[in-house]
Amino acid sequence: MTDAINTGLEGVIVGQTELSNVEGDVGRLTYRGESIDTLVERDFPAVIIWLMAGHWISPDECRELDKWLADESELSAVEHQVLAQLPRDTHPMAVLQALTPIAHLEPMRTPPTWLEQTWVPGLVLAARINAAVRIWHNLATHGAPFDVPDGLGFLEKLLYGLNREAPGQGALKAINTTQILQLDHSFNAGTFAGRVIASTGASLSASIAGSLGALSGPLHGGADEAAVMMARDIGDASRADTWVRDALANKVKIMGMGHREYKRLDPRAAILKPMAKHFCEGTQWQPLMETLMAVEDTCQAVFSEKGKEIHANLEFYKGAVYLALGVQERYFTSLFACSRVFGWISHFHEFNRAPRLIRPRALYSGR
Repeated sequence: MTDAINTGLEGVIVGQTELSNVEGDVGRLTYRGESIDTLVERDFPAVIIWLMAGHWISPDECRELDKWLADESELSAVEHQVLAQLPRDTHPMAVLQALTPIAHLEPMRTPPTWLEQTWVPGLVLAARINAAVRIWHNLATHGAPFDVPDGLGFLEKLLYGLNREAPGQGALKAINTTQILQLDHSFNAGTFAGRVIASTGASLSASIAGSLGALSGPLHGGADEAAVMMARDIGDASRADTWVRDALANKVKIMGMGHREYKRLDPRAAILKPMAKHFCEGTQWQPLMETLMAVEDTCQAVFSEKGKEIHANLEFYKGAVYLALGVQERYFTSLFACSRVFGWISHFHEFNRAPRLIRPRALYSGR
C-alpha cells in the first residue's frame, strides 16, 4: 500500500489552469499560450495584465499602469510602524510574511479607469510587497528610509530604491526580462500552497502570505542565493571541475542544476544565461559568472559520462544578474516574490471561479 503513496505529488493532476503551461519534455513555457521567448520583449506591466486578464493593453495604458503601480509602491503609516519594530536582522522574506496579512489593500491613488476593479486589491498588494522590499532594504542596510524621486516606473522605482541611484537602460532591460521570466510556473510549491489556502475561503492576503512562506524555502526560492554562495566557495573557474566532481561523488546537491519539471533545457535559463553573461562582462561579477558556467560544464560532462543529461535552471544564473543589478544575496528571494506575486494573485482569482476545499487523505501508519 505504501508503494502507492506519492509524497511529492509528481505527475498527480490536482486542478487545471489557463495561466501558464510548463512543457517539460520539450523545454517550453507559455503564459496563456504566449511563449516566454516573445513575452520578454514586452514591458512588464503589459505582461502582468496578459497573465491576469488574458488581453493586451495599449502602450499608453501600459505607461499609465506602470506609473500607477509605482505610485502605489508605498506603505501606510501602520505598515511603516510594523517595519520599524522588527529587528534589523530579520530576513526580507520573514518581513514580507509579517506585513502581507495586514497590508492595506485600498489604493492610495485612483486606478486607471480601464482597469477591472476585480484586479485592483491584488495589484495594490503586489505594489505594497515591492515597496516593503525596497523600504526594508534601506532600513536594514542603511538604518533609514530613502526617498526616491517622483515619476519613476514600477521596476525603475524598485531598483532606484535598492541602489539609491538611477538605473541605466541596461539594468532596466535586465530586470524587466528577469521578472517576466518569474511571473508564473504552473502548480509550483508556492502557487499550490496559495491555492490550498484559497480553498478554505481565506482572504487574498492570507493566500499570498502562505505562498511567501513556501517560496522562502531553499528548495523553492533560494537556489539562486545558494548558487552564488557555491561559486564564491569555489573561488575561481579553474577550481570548478575538481569541486564539482568531489561534490557529486559525495552526493552533495548542486543547487540550480537540473529541474523537476524540465527534461530539456529550462527555457527561462536559455534566455537568462546569455543575458547574465553579457550583463556581467567587464564587471566585478564576471569571475563569478565564469565560475558558474564552469560548474555547469563539469556537471554536464559528469552526467554525460553516465548517459544522462542535465542543465542549469533559471535560478542558477539569476543570482549573477541580481548581483550585477546591485541586489544583495539576502534579497534575492524577495525580488523573486516581487514578480511571482502577480502569478499568485492570478491563481487566487482563477481558483475562486469554482472553489472547492482541498482535502487529501493520509494513510494512517500508527498503532
